[in-house]
Amino acid sequence: MLKRTSLTVFAVLLATAIFAGDLWAHGGQFRGPGGAVPPGMREPSDPTPPPPPPPSGPPTTPSTPTTPSGPGPSMPSTPTTGPTTPTPSSPASPQGGPKGPASLGFENWVFWYHNNKEDIEQLKSALYSSVSSESVIFDLGGRSRSNRSDAMHDIRAKVESAIIPALRWAMDKKNSSHQDTESAAYIALAKMAKDPNDITVIKKGLDPKLKKDLIVQESTALALGMLRRANEENQFTAKDLDGVREFLFDCFQSKDYQTRTRGFCALAIGLLGDQPTGSKDYIEGVTSSTDAATDDQVARAATSSRLFELLKGNYSNQDLYIGLLMAIGLQRADSISEEQREVLRQCVTKGKLFKNDVNNFIRSYAALQLGRIGTAKDVTYLERALTSRRSDVNIQRSAAIGLGVLSKLIPSKERVNVANVLLTAIQKKKVKDASAVNFSYISLGYLLIEDIKANKTDVIEQTKAADFLMKEASSGRILQRPFAALSLALCGKQIGETPDLAIYGDFRQKSLETLRAGLSSKKLDKRGRAGFACSLGIIKDEGSVKALQELVADRKEDHELRGYAALGLGLIGYAPKQVTSAIRDALKERRSEEMRQQCATALGLLKDKEAINLLLEELKRAKSQSVKGQVVLAIAKIGTESAVDPLVALLKNESKKEQDLTRALACAGLGVIGDLELIPSLSRISKNINYRASTDLINEVLSII
Repeated sequence: MLKRTSLTVFAVLLATAIFAGDLWAHGGQFRGPGGAVPPGMREPSDPTPPPPPPPSGPPTTPSTPTTPSGPGPSMPSTPTTGPTTPTPSSPASPQGGPKGPASLGFENWVFWYHNNKEDIEQLKSALYSSVSSESVIFDLGGRSRSNRSDAMHDIRAKVESAIIPALRWAMDKKNSSHQDTESAAYIALAKMAKDPNDITVIKKGLDPKLKKDLIVQESTALALGMLRRANEENQFTAKDLDGVREFLFDCFQSKDYQTRTRGFCALAIGLLGDQPTGSKDYIEGVTSSTDAATDDQVARAATSSRLFELLKGNYSNQDLYIGLLMAIGLQRADSISEEQREVLRQCVTKGKLFKNDVNNFIRSYAALQLGRIGTAKDVTYLERALTSRRSDVNIQRSAAIGLGVLSKLIPSKERVNVANVLLTAIQKKKVKDASAVNFSYISLGYLLIEDIKANKTDVIEQTKAADFLMKEASSGRILQRPFAALSLALCGKQIGETPDLAIYGDFRQKSLETLRAGLSSKKLDKRGRAGFACSLGIIKDEGSVKALQELVADRKEDHELRGYAALGLGLIGYAPKQVTSAIRDALKERRSEEMRQQCATALGLLKDKEAINLLLEELKRAKSQSVKGQVVLAIAKIGTESAVDPLVALLKNESKKEQDLTRALACAGLGVIGDLELIPSLSRISKNINYRASTDLINEVLSII
């Protein structure tokens, strides 16, 4: 099986059928661009993608020795070999329309968007509402709980009667006949499981005696983290989840599993970081540092301590360190001690992880976690990492992200300091790397957003962050203007149409004017304008509906721009007949699968049931396996109960005419439809990640559906 290399955008995915097999292991392509750009589209500074994994099958020897040499000099930060991938042509050029962007590099805004879109789109919230496509713009918070519950009920009924039985059927290799279908079933079941007995069923995928395929083992490991539930009413008990944690810790330390499986175990522990804990068996023998600590607090601290203890290991593969660091960053900040934060600080600034010398990739992930679980003290460390001439570019990128994420954990006055740090680093060119600058733009937005939430005005009044973002969105460098636009849009979304403070009302209005100008700008390329189209959707600008609709309807226009214009309309949520009609017509076109994906998402956001009928009809007619697979993914995105039976039939179609890869994605699609979480749990990993620091483990997890 080919290594899935996290391809660029959906248009590139379909550039040649040979890539189709790359998508299906573990459950398919989810976030569009992930860890690697194909050769020929990669910029000179971009890291070479990791080499393919070993052939599927049970491991005969552990991939990480128990007493290896060391993670420092013997482990290069950038792999030296990678899969050979033909250079795709421009997505739009063979389609007869205007020529689109010639290439896609890591610097483009679409990479950031596809790794952060779940919180922005909130597709499930739209799907579970009962708002008709004829309604005016809607407020998610204003919908009645009964309407949403009624909409969910139809899916719940199908989960019990059709989806779970189909997934259990697929978990039997005799039925699935292919490791990708079987592995997708483990992840899909975990998303909707509520019976503790299902945990036992899922764990069997990691039973060494059963000699499961490597892909199935990896999926099983991550699936256990997918038992996470945001709604307290749906969560498993502390006893159930502590048993899962113990099992995952054991698997991580076991020589029965290969490196990536162990890395997935660490990530799964991370995904469970905000879930119930504190059962008696789990905290037995653990002493608390404070007499007032509850069992829950003691258990959380114990989990964090175990992760830090494992970081002392001497691993030959960097992904084990990265998996542990990511898991630490997903724990609650109050479970991390000051001594433990100091370990991360030393790793970032000195390249020392306990007694081990570590490479720049590992240091960059340590910097990222400081942003997630740090304190005001860590502003200084991240500033140093961002601006030091000795910092590797990936350390700078992670520091830029970390400073923005840290804004949630520090007071408003400290946010002023962070904003000035970022502005100085950019304006005085202490940071020259384009990605670090792009991430800094987003972080400036996060700082403003936290002040908006708190009804504070320190950042907007005491720094030039707001004016700077508008200037950069209007006249900055071509590849960076969309990042400034996205940052403005996120701020404007938080402000809303009825701001409490006049200063924010003025900021939002100026942002709208800036974004509208960017959409129509002749100085931007099509992909850049697409970023502004998406931003207008994020900020919910009803005044741009007509302009966006005209772009969608223009068959001579660039397909990528049309797709994101449709997405913008979906995000705005205003859906008169002419809007849904234009998007439906674009969905019917076969010239761009990327455009169809965005149109499908838009119609899902607009609660347009007709889209499902169109896609189901297309599924019947499609002959190309690539097209069929993409249609399945679109159906999953806007899935209703009516989509379940056709996908079950596709999953169970064992005819030679139906390729395994399509059946695998049908299985994954059922998992997406049946998952009632409003925000997919895997977004905890993808959101605000330094996707430039690509490793095998991170590439893989960012492409799972």
